[in-house]
Amino acid sequence: MSTAPASPALPSRVPRAAEAAQFLRERLLGGTWPKFLPGELELARQLQVGRNTLRSALAMLEKEGLLKTQMGRRREVVGSITTAAKPTPHTAVLLLGMPYHTLAPTTLLWMETLRLRLQGAGWDLKMKVDSAAFRHSPATALETLVSEQPEAVWILHRSTLAMQRWFETRGLKAVIAGTQHQGISLPQVDTDYRASSRHAAARLAALGHRHMLLMTSRVELAGDAESVAGFQEGAGQAKVEVVTHNETPAGVIATLRHALEARPRPTALFVLRADHLATAQTWLLAQGYGIPAQISVISRDDEPFLQHLHPEPARYQRSAEVFAKKLARLVTACGEGRSLRTDSPLLMPDFLRGETVGPAPQR
Repeated sequence: MSTAPASPALPSRVPRAAEAAQFLRERLLGGTWPKFLPGELELARQLQVGRNTLRSALAMLEKEGLLKTQMGRRREVVGSITTAAKPTPHTAVLLLGMPYHTLAPTTLLWMETLRLRLQGAGWDLKMKVDSAAFRHSPATALETLVSEQPEAVWILHRSTLAMQRWFETRGLKAVIAGTQHQGISLPQVDTDYRASSRHAAARLAALGHRHMLLMTSRVELAGDAESVAGFQEGAGQAKVEVVTHNETPAGVIATLRHALEARPRPTALFVLRADHLATAQTWLLAQGYGIPAQISVISRDDEPFLQHLHPEPARYQRSAEVFAKKLARLVTACGEGRSLRTDSPLLMPDFLRGETVGPAPQR
């Protein structure tokens, strides 16, 4: 009974050039990079070596006829490799638009839970950060990324419409860790933002709030659009003012200050992201606004630090474990070639009452 060859282990600490060359040789003969090598910075990171050591290793492989270097292009994989195995089908790539260390704690939690679940099922989860893939015209960046991992299942996080459409029109294996944009049918897992936002607005309306402010980022995400639609539905006859900001603390404050200059002022504030809620709430308190006596505040998202604010914000909490479990199931099913076009589970979060929601103040 034959078994699949094990993936070569990473060389330890700071290997010599020969050891690095051996590691790369095994990956090349295994078909990991069928056309082009990743860039030097990415390879040096994977091998945990300096660029001089890496270049010496690459020079060895060029002499062996496995690689070819051309000015201004990535190194090309050449030579006749008749015994090369196909890349493993058990690889998932989580595509990110921002560095790993800048992500929110709850995002890091479900990512780590996802990694462990996939690992238990025999999968390797890789993280790939490429801001170019999140631009309005991402085709070139995406083509390069996919050429490096042609058999992978791609996990799209905070993905744009252009990105989702690119993967769908090419029939590639991809799932959305988030919400589908309109017209996209890739499988997704996300919070039911429309339902939770509808609940928030209805709760505020029931307490007599007739002028509500919703603050969201200028970045166009499908989940945020669902949140705006749901909040407007739940508000009924109450006025909903939607304002946007640039995702910086200064931008949040400037947007909030301008909105509060209106007369009559809004008596309720719904903020989508937890970090933006923290900025808004602490600024309101510093300006002398009573919470919730003068303005009620609700956060759509939750992060652990919110429990340390006083008063503690009302918010919606999603289980990272459940999210990762459902996402892992989609990834493995997608890798097995099962049709998942209609499989798009939405998770309803729990409402944490906090101390920032009260009746509308009397005018």
